[in-house]
Amino acid sequence: MPEGFNWFLILISVVVGLLVLVGCVYVLIEYQHPEDRNQAWFPKIVVVFGLTLAVVSVLMFPLDVANKAACSQRVMISSCHYTLPMYQLWLAVFITNLVLVFAFIPFTLFFYEADSDFTFFQKIKSGILWALMFMVMIGLVIGILYALVGFVIYPTQELSSGVVPITALQDLNATYGDVDLGQYSCIPPAWVKTDGPCGGAPCPPASFKNCTAFQTPIIIKNWKLRVSLPVYVMAIQSVIGWLLFLVFAGVGVLAAPIDWIQQWRGRPTSVITKSEYMRRARIIAQRSKEVLNLCTMMRRQEKDRRWRSNFKRLEREVVSLEEDEYQLERVFPQGEDGDVRWVLFMIGFWVTGFMGVIGIFISLAWLVHIAVYMLPPVPLHPMLNDLFVVLDNVFSLFGVAAFAGFCLYLMVVAIKGNFMLGLNFVFIKLYPMRPGATMMSSFLVNTAVILTMAPAIIQFCASAFAVYGNRTDIFDIFGNQVMYLQGIQWLYNFNIFLYGFYIFVGLSVVFMCLRGRKQWERKRDKFAVYAED
Repeated sequence: MPEGFNWFLILISVVVGLLVLVGCVYVLIEYQHPEDRNQAWFPKIVVVFGLTLAVVSVLMFPLDVANKAACSQRVMISSCHYTLPMYQLWLAVFITNLVLVFAFIPFTLFFYEADSDFTFFQKIKSGILWALMFMVMIGLVIGILYALVGFVIYPTQELSSGVVPITALQDLNATYGDVDLGQYSCIPPAWVKTDGPCGGAPCPPASFKNCTAFQTPIIIKNWKLRVSLPVYVMAIQSVIGWLLFLVFAGVGVLAAPIDWIQQWRGRPTSVITKSEYMRRARIIAQRSKEVLNLCTMMRRQEKDRRWRSNFKRLEREVVSLEEDEYQLERVFPQGEDGDVRWVLFMIGFWVTGFMGVIGIFISLAWLVHIAVYMLPPVPLHPMLNDLFVVLDNVFSLFGVAAFAGFCLYLMVVAIKGNFMLGLNFVFIKLYPMRPGATMMSSFLVNTAVILTMAPAIIQFCASAFAVYGNRTDIFDIFGNQVMYLQGIQWLYNFNIFLYGFYIFVGLSVVFMCLRGRKQWERKRDKFAVYAED
C-alpha cells in the first residue's frame, strides 16, 4: 500500500457522514410544524443537506489532520499518497456553502413563502428572481474586493550576501583570494570575487564578521502576492461568519450547558393522569378562544401603536400556546407506543443533563485556551494542542477524536446560542426554532445562519490548534494566506473577533444572572403543574 494511504480513514468518514445525516433528519422531524408534515419536500431536502454540510465541514478539519497523520513525518510530502485530496475537498465544500447560502436557500425560501394565489411556475419565477438578486449582490461585492485588495502581504526580512564559488565553501578554514573565509559567519555583501583578492575593491574589514541579516536595524519589506479567487472567497465567508459566530457562540458557550442542566433539573417525574390531561387541555382550549377573539378584534382596528402592541401580544400568546401543547403531549403520551415515547422522553432529559455537565468543562477549557494561547502575542502555553498530542501517543485516533469533539462543540453552542438569542432578545429578528412548531421558513433561515457560521468555526479552530494542525491543507489556507490578506489582516492581528467573543460571553453571564433564573423557574413550574396528580 502506498505511503500515507489509509482505507480505514475512508470507512470512518462514511460512517460519520451517515451519522450526521441521520442526526439532521432527526432534528427536522423533531422541530417541524405539524402543518409541514408530508409536504414541502424540497425545502426539507435543502435543510437536511445544508445542516449536514455545515456539520461535516467542521468535522473535515479533524479529517484533514488524520489524513496528513497517515503519512510519517520522516517521509517527504511529495512521496506521500494521501487518502483524500483535502485541498480540493475544502474548495468544493466552501463553494457549495456559498451557493447554498446565497442561491438555493433564498430561492427555496421565497418559493415556499410565495403568495398562495401564485401558480407553480410563478413561484419558481419569484424564487429565481430573488436568488439572482442575492447572487449578483454577493458576486459584485466579492469581485470588487478581489480586484482591489485581493492580495496577501507577507512581511519579510531583507537579506544580502556576496558571491564566491561553491568550491570555496567546502572548507570554511580555507582562504580565498587572501581573505580568510572562516572569520565571517557568511559572505560579506561588499565582497564579490572577480580578480584580485577582493575583486578590485577594498576587502571588508576584519571587524565586519556578519552579513546584513545579522545587522541592526533589521530591514523589513512587504512581499505582495495575488491570492487565488477560491481562497479569497473562503476568506470573505469566514469574515461574514465571524460576525454571527462571535454573537451566537459568545452567548451559547456558557448559556448552553447551564440551560441543559436546568432542563434536567426541571424534568417531569411521572406521567400525568387522564383527568389532569383533560383539565389542562380545556385550559389551553380556553386560551385559544381568547387568542381567536383577539384576532377578530385586531381585524377591525387600524394599524396604529395599539394595534402593534396587540400584535406582539398575539405572537407571544401563540408561541406560549404551541409550547404548552407540545409539553402537554410529552407528559401524557398516547397511543400504543405511549410507554416507549415516555421512556425516550426521560432518556432525553438525562442525556441533556449529561451534556450540560460535560459542556461546562469543555466551555471552561475553551475560554482558558483562548486566553492563554490565542490572545497573547506569544502563546503562554500550547494548552489543548498538547492534550491532543498526548492522546495521539496513547492511541492514534484518541487525539483526533478529542480534537473533533472540541471543534464540533463550537458548532453546537453556536446553534444553541442562535436559538436562545432569537427567542429571548426582542431587538434581533430571527425566525424562532421551537420543538414541534417550526415552520420550514424558520428552518431555511436558521440553516443559512448555521452555514454562514461554519467557515468562521473552521478558521477559529485553525488558529486555536495551529500546533496540532499545522500540516493540514486548511491551516495552509487560513494560517498562511487568509491571516495576511490585505484589508482584513488587522481583524486577526488585533484579535478583534476574539475580544468581541468575550464581550458577548460577559453579556450572556449578566443576562443569565438577571433574567435567566426567572425563565428557568417558569419552565420548571410549568413541568411541575403538568406532573401534578
